[in-house]
Amino acid sequence: MEREGPEVRAGKKRRMALAEEIRKAELVRDRLRGVEEIARSYPEGHEMRARLDNLHLERMIETVEEELADLWDRTLHPRGT
Repeated sequence: MEREGPEVRAGKKRRMALAEEIRKAELVRDRLRGVEEIARSYPEGHEMRARLDNLHLERMIETVEEELADLWDRTLHPRGT
């Protein structure tokens, strides 16, 4: 069995960190979608729906999805090529 050099170990560490970032961002996106779904379950004009609407969940979800797209792009082009 061949030993891994420092560059290989560093590359694995970067890939693992990137995978963890993607996992967490996907969890955030999914939970925000869940809150958005709950907000829609309230009728228009309901106090709780108004509070949740004021959080601008749709905008937050879009931002997280853009971040996910960037993260996935980094997995395809790890050195920015």
